[in-house]
Amino acid sequence: MPFSDSQGKDWALDAYLKVRPDHVIDIGPGAGTYAKLMRPHHKARWVGIEAWGPYIADYQLDQLYDVAHVADARLVDWTWFAGRADLVIIGDVLEHMTSVHAAVLLDRLKRVATNLLVSIPVLHMDQGAVFGNPFERHVDHWTYEAMLDELNPGVADTWHGGVLAYYWWRNPTA
Repeated sequence: MPFSDSQGKDWALDAYLKVRPDHVIDIGPGAGTYAKLMRPHHKARWVGIEAWGPYIADYQLDQLYDVAHVADARLVDWTWFAGRADLVIIGDVLEHMTSVHAAVLLDRLKRVATNLLVSIPVLHMDQGAVFGNPFERHVDHWTYEAMLDELNPGVADTWHGGVLAYYWWRNPTA
């Protein structure tokens, strides 16, 4: 869905305010949940990377973000963002790809980002295409522990609810 459950959003905002990034990359912004939540609290340059082009107009992402790109995050050359990614948000995205693709994407992001804010559903929910968007299909399910293992070392904090889990990863070399 282009919208996220409300669970943990206060925790995510708190993590954002601790990082106080200059540059944010929001992967899979959908309806712009995190930009709407966080931008009013701290000024930063926001880039949205959205796989489904119609969402740009449907949710006015070009107004919510300084730049809104249409791209599948698995195919982006993330080395271009090295040194430009104080915070990468990947909220409710990784379940839409195979766990292998998700692990590769996380590895690429960890090489260029100072901080990652990852959100995954921990309540298993089958989902097909939504609003004609095949990228909305749930492909793999992550457990809280499996994502923790995938992100370590470097996990600074986590939040676990009944529907969503959040992870704040900090680059140990930054």
